[in-house]
Amino acid sequence: MRSDGVLQRRLATAVILAGTAGLLSACSLQQDVAVAPPSGKVGVPAPALSGQTLDGAPITVEFRNRKTVLLFWASWCGPCRHEQPFLNRMATDYATRGVQFVGVDILDHDHAAAKAFEDEFHVPYPSLYDDAGKTAATYEVDAPPSQVLVDGRGIIVARTPGEVSEDQLGRLIQAKLLAS
Repeated sequence: MRSDGVLQRRLATAVILAGTAGLLSACSLQQDVAVAPPSGKVGVPAPALSGQTLDGAPITVEFRNRKTVLLFWASWCGPCRHEQPFLNRMATDYATRGVQFVGVDILDHDHAAAKAFEDEFHVPYPSLYDDAGKTAATYEVDAPPSQVLVDGRGIIVARTPGEVSEDQLGRLIQAKLLAS
């Protein structure tokens, strides 16, 4: 009888271990978010972009005959804070080459925090205030930071979800906006 109890415990342990292994292997089959392909489409016209800046001024972004880097960010986003100093440099450098940078502040329900971010980092380009995330949804951006590149025809030519390095973004701008 004692051996039956030991056998039942061993069988129960084996079943639990097999179930746990199955769950863990299922998780490992999911794509790593860091290397997942970006959501949204490339090769389609960029949706119209208008609203208000963080200062309350109206903004309408013209894509036709303008090469554009859209930067989706939020004041509470750590990677956004990390990227901002080099984004400032890039916006200034690429402006002389006909590339405009435009920010889209997404899901920042605290307008003052968003404005403080812009002031703290001396952001040299305008940002549309998208506290409800409607613009982000239109562009199929899931979370900040994200970048969307739009060529002079108004077509989305690249998108990158997540944090990028200055080198990565520079190579993308060169290949997708300046090479043609």
